[in-house]
Amino acid sequence: MHLKQILLFLFYLILIHANQVGSAQQYHAIHGSPYAGVSGAFNNPASIGNSLHRWDFQLFSGQTSIYTNTIWAQSLKNAITNRPGDYIKDGFQSRNFTTNSDLSLFSAMYRINKKHAVAIAFRGKMYNHIYTNEFNIQDTSTSLRSFFKLNRTTPFLESKSIHVGWGELNLTYAGALLETDNSRLTVGATMQFSKSLIGGFSKMNKARFRENINGSDTSYTSTSGVGEYGYSANYDVLQQFGATSASIKSFLNEAKSAIGLTVGLEYVKYEDETYLDRRNYSGRVYNYKIGFSIVDIGSQKFNNSQYTGRFSENNNGISDAAIARAFNGVNNTRDLRDSLAVIYDSVQVLPPTFTIENPTRAIVNFDKQISANFFVNTQMVIHFSNAKNALKQKSNDYSFVTITPRWETLNWGVYMPIQYTRDGQVWTGLAVKAGPVIAGIHRLGILKQGSLLNGGGYILLNIHPFRKKEMKSRIDCFK
Repeated sequence: MHLKQILLFLFYLILIHANQVGSAQQYHAIHGSPYAGVSGAFNNPASIGNSLHRWDFQLFSGQTSIYTNTIWAQSLKNAITNRPGDYIKDGFQSRNFTTNSDLSLFSAMYRINKKHAVAIAFRGKMYNHIYTNEFNIQDTSTSLRSFFKLNRTTPFLESKSIHVGWGELNLTYAGALLETDNSRLTVGATMQFSKSLIGGFSKMNKARFRENINGSDTSYTSTSGVGEYGYSANYDVLQQFGATSASIKSFLNEAKSAIGLTVGLEYVKYEDETYLDRRNYSGRVYNYKIGFSIVDIGSQKFNNSQYTGRFSENNNGISDAAIARAFNGVNNTRDLRDSLAVIYDSVQVLPPTFTIENPTRAIVNFDKQISANFFVNTQMVIHFSNAKNALKQKSNDYSFVTITPRWETLNWGVYMPIQYTRDGQVWTGLAVKAGPVIAGIHRLGILKQGSLLNGGGYILLNIHPFRKKEMKSRIDCFK
């Protein structure tokens, strides 16, 4: 088996069905917006209590973000068109590849009155993380032996990967806690009832090898190292029987249930105004708004597949040829475990269950109205989890600080979020609103030739039915 096939197989283990469910609140265009409707609850559940919409119905929203230092953006085009070209950034460096995606279908928000609002959302979330230590790679490498040759001076090899995806039912309530003529404090909470659809992880620690030179013949021997991988047992149903109605039903039935929580508060300071009902007037929404939320509290639990394990090599050296033979003909995880059990001198059974923690984080949001339709939003994310360095399996988001100038009305909008990500990247994005549709791109630089595959995008489709009354200067008013 060629090196590229081995790498793709390992990626497959972690990114199983990555496109089948959607993760993360990366809709930067609408953060803090009074027009966000039900989508605002994804970032702060208290926000729906101050929405300018009486009703908001979201037919669809989807988002994906990619953070990497090792995969070229044009690789997608090359793969689609079946053209040759560089896929992986060559050289000696540590490697990372992280994605988060989410999908929402048929979500709705309703403001019961001026003080209370509720929302419901059906969502799917997914996170993928791959990290390695520094090693050397060339996209043209065609064998395991050539990979070892490139890394004959590398002290050891290490890697870590996490994959988790789940579906959620979100039930949100927001209510006004304190209110004066010129200010309002709203609190909110979202209960997240989830199905842990699929999860997986892998680790490789201190894998070392030596070079054997015998005349003109050079070979390599793995001398030590510990590796393990685990994944949710319900995936074995699809792996064995394929995607049939019966296997999909069994897959869902075997998925464990979990409960999560998101909480938030939002303080709105209005311009001097004595009539509270004038707060819904277009063009005089508020002076500024401060939001604080803690999102995605909880974890996903899985039954471990029987075809997983912990493998170590302490005594017997393993040649590169033996390792290549072990991967030859591997078509599924059962084959993989059987092959690894043959070549490694110690095999341990993993615990029957494992847990992957949600990407819990605190979000501080400040939204300032500059003029009637122009706003500036600033958001900072404080992370409570670190997928790379944590001893336990955790997922995490990659946002840090985002500043978003926006011009928007009920039907039109232009947004330009500028992000400083958790790993120090600076992204400039762009989004537009035209009627019920908002579409955006996280990083315009991904369109440049020779750019790394950093960025992604999002799209939302919202409508605002059932208006009791609508005037030129008023949106979804209460009587």
